[in-house]
Amino acid sequence: MTNDFQNSTPGTTWTKRTLLRHRSLLLTTLAAAALILSIGWWSQNAVRRTLEDNLRNELRTAIEANVTALDLWIHAQLRTATLLATDPTIRDPANAVLEQTRLNPPAANNGPGGGRFGSPDPTTSALARALDERLPIAGYQAAVLVGTNGRVVASSGRLRLRPGTAVPADHAELFHRVLTNGKPALVTPFKPVRPRGRGGSGGRRGEGPGGGGSSMGPMRPDVPVVGGTNGARGELQVMQVLAPVHDAAGNVSGVLAVILRPEAEFTRVLSVARPGASGETFAFDPEGRLLSQSRFDDQLRQLGLLTNAPGASSALNLVLHDPGGDLTRGYRLPDPASTHALMQFVAEAIAEPAGVSVVPARDYRGVPVVGAWHWMEDHQFGVVTKIDASEAFQPLRVLRLIFQILLLLVILAAVAGVVASHIGSTWRRRFNEAQLRARQLGQYTLIERIGEGAMGVVYRARHALLRRETAVKLLLPDRADEDLILQFEHEVQLTCRLTHPNTIQVYDYGHTADGIFYYAMELLEGLTLQDLADVHGAVPEERAIHLLRQAAGSLQEAHAAGLIHRDIKPGNLFLCERGGMPDTLKVLDFGLVRDISQSTSTDAHAGGSSRFVGTPLYMAPETIRQPGHGDAASDLYALGAVAYLLVTGQPVFSAGSVELAWEMHTHSIPVPPSRRAPGPLSPEFEALILACLAKNPAERPRGMADFLDRLEHCPRAHSWTAELRAAWWSEHVKPTPPRSPGPQTSRPPSEAEATLRIDLSSRDPGKG
Repeated sequence: MTNDFQNSTPGTTWTKRTLLRHRSLLLTTLAAAALILSIGWWSQNAVRRTLEDNLRNELRTAIEANVTALDLWIHAQLRTATLLATDPTIRDPANAVLEQTRLNPPAANNGPGGGRFGSPDPTTSALARALDERLPIAGYQAAVLVGTNGRVVASSGRLRLRPGTAVPADHAELFHRVLTNGKPALVTPFKPVRPRGRGGSGGRRGEGPGGGGSSMGPMRPDVPVVGGTNGARGELQVMQVLAPVHDAAGNVSGVLAVILRPEAEFTRVLSVARPGASGETFAFDPEGRLLSQSRFDDQLRQLGLLTNAPGASSALNLVLHDPGGDLTRGYRLPDPASTHALMQFVAEAIAEPAGVSVVPARDYRGVPVVGAWHWMEDHQFGVVTKIDASEAFQPLRVLRLIFQILLLLVILAAVAGVVASHIGSTWRRRFNEAQLRARQLGQYTLIERIGEGAMGVVYRARHALLRRETAVKLLLPDRADEDLILQFEHEVQLTCRLTHPNTIQVYDYGHTADGIFYYAMELLEGLTLQDLADVHGAVPEERAIHLLRQAAGSLQEAHAAGLIHRDIKPGNLFLCERGGMPDTLKVLDFGLVRDISQSTSTDAHAGGSSRFVGTPLYMAPETIRQPGHGDAASDLYALGAVAYLLVTGQPVFSAGSVELAWEMHTHSIPVPPSRRAPGPLSPEFEALILACLAKNPAERPRGMADFLDRLEHCPRAHSWTAELRAAWWSEHVKPTPPRSPGPQTSRPPSEAEATLRIDLSSRDPGKG
């Protein structure tokens, strides 16, 4: 034997031969790979579009929820501050202090360097007591009373401001608006002044009144700041709600500015709707400075964007720049960082009122994100809701990975198939040398008896050379009269001419040495339609159409070849799984087939005109009135009776005897199947069944082609999908030993259900 590996390049010869031998497999693999890539590309685009639509809706919902929550919270704060300013216990002493200050300005009212508090007068004390009593109830920690000249006249709580302190330039316009229109307003978070000495002031934002510092004015260094800490232990951040104070005439006489901590409520309100595990919502001012606390403070410290001082927060300490790259993946921020533009969504919010973008853009960490934004014009700050793009598009990555795995599996399966085929061919040669069973029938070894029909016995067998398991049907000697042998041989000869996939395939036929006639056909595993009706009852319309379409296709080929089956019944329609396709139907037992294309001599072998042939419960009226007659319309009648059984679980007529069955099929009108079916039937399908059962052959469909066409126009013609078929077989059909492909049922057939073969010419006329 030639060694495939004797070449100087080991494996080359084997590889070339293997590739040539399995060229079709490799081409199929390439086609499958191309199909998977095409489906993957289409699916990815479809999923991306759906995902982007869902993201837009989710982001829009999140930003709207946060903006609505902010609006409600702000309106609540404005209303509360207004109620405090209109409370007589606060309003009256406040007006008295404002009037007193207007008439007798304090000696040190020209700036933060003025004198200290002296002994408070009774009016100021009354105001202080009222504020100290009401502020904690309303949830505020301190308050400042400002006159129409924009200067502090009194303060409350642990915060002590010098009377005469001017409102800083940053907030002067907002105070002026409240004094002018008499409507409350919100001052967004800011850092109050932290003086270095008695008259100290700074120059930057938040460090002194001259540089646009706190509207609270400078604070005394010897008085603790409410709710905050000093020095390196943290920073104080506050918000103010400004409410107008009206005098007795209804004119605005001053502004009551109540003070609250933003981290207590403002930042928490922005956490109402956070999309996903990486989503966050934050607020920012027109300069892009972060007003609320970031979700990623710890990460910002690690990236060097935030100081490591204890208690330090990103709020008011971070400008929302686009760093130009992903800092979380090692990108280094160039120096100076201030030259970078604002992150895209912040810039969009400042430029336009609202929007949503699912095109990834970098955030202040450089991480690609998708998001939505909203600019709150009345309060002059914006809100952004965002989520990391990696999380937002995670399903898309999973889908891409699945298709990559599928593609890899197809390639591996092709390689494994080639290798396994090469190895398997060697083992098959060894298996084919196994000893045959002692009993032989021509080239077939009979293994076991699997069924018996009216015309013969069926065995499971194996061909001596092909090693293919088949079903072998043979005529037993005790039933072998000459006429029956001719009929049996005629069945094989006619069936061999049929090639439709829904017709049982005949492989071979012959005679043994002792004269037994046999033929080999494909071995089927499954159940007949009679078994289906007996065990599982009626089937839905869509499945019935699926089964009838297959039976009609087989009969259409037979009719075109001039062959009439003449014994269509549920027991001769076999349900199996072929080629991985469950619910495949095979038309069996052409033992009573009639060749209408041949001469009458041949027809005599097929059942002459003096014989009743068929099954009484499925025989057409014309074949009962004229024994031996049969044409395509007769097969259509029988197929209509099968359809009736499928959708109702019951035969058209229930009869206990042959004579009664014949009488009913000849004269009785069938009950419409919709009245007996457990489920709904479309009018089109019911009309087709009743048309097949018409007593007059001319009123039935014009042939199997017409029948198939009318099936296709039924509403549920294609509803019995491959998934439904697979699910039904997986649930109801367990692996069983091979069944006979002959007419068998799960119970003995009644007299009216059994196939009849009655030769009237052999009867004694005198005996009737």
